[in-house]
Amino acid sequence: MAQMLRAEQAVGMLTPINDSIDGVLSVTHRLWPVGGAFGIYGVFFGAWGVSAPELTDALGGVGGFGLVVSAGLLLGAVGNTIGGVIAERRGTSAALTGALLLWAVLLFGASIAPAPWGLTFAMVLVFGIAGVVDVVANVAATAALSHHPGQLVRFHSTFNMGGLLGCLIAGVALGVLGPSGWRWLWPIVGTVAIALAVSSRGVSLPAGTAGESVRLADGLRTLRRERLMGPALAFALGAIVEGGVGTWGVLHLRRQLQAGLLIGAGGALLGFAVAAVARILIGGVATRRGAQLVLILGTSTTALGLAVLAAVPEPKIAALGLIAAAAGVAVCWPLILAEIGRGQARPGALVGAVTTLGYIGMVGGPAIIGALVARWNTTVGLWVLVVLAAGIAPCALIGRRNL
Repeated sequence: MAQMLRAEQAVGMLTPINDSIDGVLSVTHRLWPVGGAFGIYGVFFGAWGVSAPELTDALGGVGGFGLVVSAGLLLGAVGNTIGGVIAERRGTSAALTGALLLWAVLLFGASIAPAPWGLTFAMVLVFGIAGVVDVVANVAATAALSHHPGQLVRFHSTFNMGGLLGCLIAGVALGVLGPSGWRWLWPIVGTVAIALAVSSRGVSLPAGTAGESVRLADGLRTLRRERLMGPALAFALGAIVEGGVGTWGVLHLRRQLQAGLLIGAGGALLGFAVAAVARILIGGVATRRGAQLVLILGTSTTALGLAVLAAVPEPKIAALGLIAAAAGVAVCWPLILAEIGRGQARPGALVGAVTTLGYIGMVGGPAIIGALVARWNTTVGLWVLVVLAAGIAPCALIGRRNL
């Protein structure tokens, strides 16, 4: 009899846990269009990173390349703010479909735009609308999983899986078609974006219905009121570092260390693969109490990996540094978004505001680092990224709550 009572007590204790797990799985199943959007977004940036040297030449040099990235991310910041408001007003379902279709049109245009100025204008617009796709997907994912930071970390691995695929596609295109092979990449991404937009119509996403008529500045006001400006700054630093790992890290391998397409593309590919594995594995232990330690360990690994990449002249060892940096920084965005979105049933304006700050940080990053690279070399730019990576965790721990 006593054993039966203990068994019933154990079942009673496990029931809320099982219900919670079932609830998370149910919500995750509804997020497949969001996972697809993250994946396509990753394909684009994986292909962009591997193609950086060829795009640099097409855009007239490092200065032109940095200009495109900075101007594109500035427009992406605007897109984040507007996209967050649209996601709140119209709902994430309609906002995601519209953003994907518009992005696809611009990607097709960029594939045929003449270099350098036509390509510059087209790529800036592509980056801008990519920001809308990004923020709407983040709003839906955060609304669903902010109370389960580990699940949110795992869910973001779809971006890294997409990045891995983008590296593969870009490596094959450049290897087979030569320096102009990158022009075939954008139509591929655009076609998949259209397919996702069409197939996901009618799917009810979290925060998918129309909400309140919020204003553009409401998200920033909420960040200040909730004392979340520290985590928002950490998000911006993480954005600079993550973008720098994928862009300047690969450029350093392929140009300064003369690693060639195989090691350069392979380093980027393994970086995305390791980041995906890191998010999947770390997501299993990144509970609310353990998130702080995970963030500290992740950013420390990033700083160390970037230091190895900057300091070691042997391409294969430097590529390992790139991989470590990519794995470490992979946990930052989801954990910080989980903290910021916790308790928010409709986090559209709030997520839009914090991702806008992230894009603004990425605007200054390429301009400053690009200037340093143009004046000296990519090694100097990488050491700046080391310092920024070391500052992520301290900023994230400033505020009214702990991660």
